[in-house]
Amino acid sequence: MTTLSSHPLTALDICNLALAKLGEAPLAAIQSNGSPASRLCYMHYHPARREVLVTNRWSFALASANITSAETPSPESSDLPRRVSHPLPADCLRVLEVSAPNWILRGRSVYCPQATIHLRYISDVEDPTLFDPLFTDAFCTLLACKLCIPLTASTTARQMLMEEYNRIVLPKAAHFNAVQAHSNDSHPLRKLLKTRLGIVDNCE
Repeated sequence: MTTLSSHPLTALDICNLALAKLGEAPLAAIQSNGSPASRLCYMHYHPARREVLVTNRWSFALASANITSAETPSPESSDLPRRVSHPLPADCLRVLEVSAPNWILRGRSVYCPQATIHLRYISDVEDPTLFDPLFTDAFCTLLACKLCIPLTASTTARQMLMEEYNRIVLPKAAHFNAVQAHSNDSHPLRKLLKTRLGIVDNCE
């Protein structure tokens, strides 16, 4: 009798899950000079991962940093007057919040009047063992979309996968991520709901 064993998720597992959506055989390894499927997985794995990461505030990818600039404010004649540059962390994929007024994102730097800022952002998480299960499903589906035409030449299959990604798996993953991202008493909609229902909380 064959038994199923649980093991930490790997990049190879994710690629094989994506290939399974296309009816393709699993790979033994991901190599830049391997089979066509292996080469395509090598090419598309990280771009697809980053593409899904930037679509939502995934709780497992939230990060923060305090950044202090040593620059002096730019002169009034500059296109960024009275602002200093704060380079983004190397792992920053998407800026979420900046603790400064009138900040502007240019390239890989945040410009604002303050010398020190607190930054919240989506981190470029590479470790598959940290991925949320529903995020993994969305990732596999998008990766399958990118592999579909080169491996199957089927535009119909690709369209169906894109519809599954955009209408089902990504919204589902984002919804459950939002549900678990806050305790009941800290969810951003809590006060609005309580106001609508006329509930008074003596603890506030």
